[in-house]
Amino acid sequence: MKRICFHKLVWSLLFLALSLFFKINAQNVDTLYLGSGFQKENIRLFSKVNGLKSNNRSNFFYFGFEKEYNTVEFCVKNTENNSKDLVLEFTNALIRGIVLLKKSNLLFQPIDNTGIDYPVSKRPIAHRLFAFPIKLKPYEVATYKIELKKESGKPLVTTIFLKGFQAFSKQNSIQQTIIGIYFGISVLSILFSVFVFFILRKGSYLIYALYIIFLGLFISAYTGIFSQIFLSENDVFDKYKHYVLFSEISLLLFVVFSQKILETKTFMPKLKKAVDVLLIILVSVRLLIHFAFTGVFEKYIQVFMNLWYVIFIVMLELVVIEIVKYFKTNFKRSSLFAFAYLFMIIGVCTTILYHSYGLINTMIYGLPILFYSSFLEIIFLTFTIIYMVKSIYDERNSLSEKLIVEEKKNLTAFIHGEDKVRKRISKELHDNIGSQLGYLKRFISEKLNDNAINDAIDTICNDIRNLSHEVSPSDLTFIGFEHAASDLANSLSKQTSLTLDFSSYNFPKQLDENLETQLYRVLQEAINNIIKHADATHINIQLVGHEDYSSIIIEDNGNGFNLNNTSLGLGLKNMTSRINQIGGTLEIDSVIGKGTSINITFPNI
Repeated sequence: MKRICFHKLVWSLLFLALSLFFKINAQNVDTLYLGSGFQKENIRLFSKVNGLKSNNRSNFFYFGFEKEYNTVEFCVKNTENNSKDLVLEFTNALIRGIVLLKKSNLLFQPIDNTGIDYPVSKRPIAHRLFAFPIKLKPYEVATYKIELKKESGKPLVTTIFLKGFQAFSKQNSIQQTIIGIYFGISVLSILFSVFVFFILRKGSYLIYALYIIFLGLFISAYTGIFSQIFLSENDVFDKYKHYVLFSEISLLLFVVFSQKILETKTFMPKLKKAVDVLLIILVSVRLLIHFAFTGVFEKYIQVFMNLWYVIFIVMLELVVIEIVKYFKTNFKRSSLFAFAYLFMIIGVCTTILYHSYGLINTMIYGLPILFYSSFLEIIFLTFTIIYMVKSIYDERNSLSEKLIVEEKKNLTAFIHGEDKVRKRISKELHDNIGSQLGYLKRFISEKLNDNAINDAIDTICNDIRNLSHEVSPSDLTFIGFEHAASDLANSLSKQTSLTLDFSSYNFPKQLDENLETQLYRVLQEAINNIIKHADATHINIQLVGHEDYSSIIIEDNGNGFNLNNTSLGLGLKNMTSRINQIGGTLEIDSVIGKGTSINITFPNI
């Protein structure tokens, strides 16, 4: 008997323990206890959906295609002797209608309502998302019900948080900062693209700026910022007018921009046509089912939705093929664009899995993954634009350098040709005409013995000899550059009203023949320019020799000129080209009204 009583006692205690365990466990699951350290909690595990406790352990609510109205019920208890200010927040900014009710005397009484069907002024809290203020009295136990109205025939997904007011305010401030950075970078990218468009006059940069604008509008509509900033208090957010239009326009601009970036018209015309056709079908179908055939769309929504996704994925795959093919043409540009495209695909595909099928949660710190992926997309697309601009300027600089090199070659060839012509003319004057005049003088002297005629012939001979020497000084090799320059200065002093001072210090007595010829031509050109343009009365020529190099300084007291506003004439170009040929430098310093100084430096060869 005692043994039987003992067994009954054990079974009774075990039954009591199990009852208490399940009761406590049920309370922990069904009721959310709010202690002193409470900041925020996802109510998913503490709620009933449409009156039933769900076995789904996901941390968000997914309501399928069938029911237009759904309910979420949860219970909270304040475990402290202090009242608590709370906020009930929904992460989906596109819910048509939300009604919050509180249980009182076994009946639920409505507290407040909101949603995109209601004016902005009807929002219980001025916030980008839908949120309700909740106040719990000390030790109060309260049961709430949420009635959700979604788009007819479309799924609805959202996470619902219960937050302490301070935690809500703090997280909101952080989110606003992140959002501000996002749109700040977007504005900078837009301004940069517009600036480049006006500089280069290429439409692809304007398309990119428009894409960033409409992408920003789409993100603002998707995250609830559009209603907060752009709508007045009495306005109602039109999902189709704003969200759908921004989405389709941004998609259209992105694909068009990608075709420009990847140069598909040039390298992949067939793929471009296929992408263009699919893009037209995608945009047309979505606009028609949202604005024209809404009834048909609602009846066969799953069919249209899946068909749209299939076409969209095919188009994405074609663009991937274009990127891979473009790697061979421009690896760096296609790599940067590939990263941007990857982030775009990640954002779009995860968002589809979240909103349409409820497979994954895409909310990260209160913001959708599409927000972050589009931010990274903008950064890499902007880098792509910067690289494109850099490539254009590098190409232009390379072309300019080639033109300069070609111009130098042509100028060098011109100078060499000019020197050959000078030598030929000088030789003809000296050897042919000079010799014939010498014979003529001898003949006249023998026959006529007329001093006047002889003097005239002597003058002509001297002029021809001077001209021959000026055209090409054949004795430059024998007397050296220093003496040739001194003779040139003395000759000009006698022939003109100019005063020429010539001085030389440690100048090399013997230089390379080509070097002496080029220096003499430059000296002639410099003096001729002074005579023609400077209106000078005095010229100072200095030759200075150093151990490894020498210099020639030519100064005048003429009019001078502004170096910044004066383009190089043929004479100065010839001088510069000749000095460059011998590995030297030519520097010009001029002041208006005070004259000009030319400094020529060259290595001693």
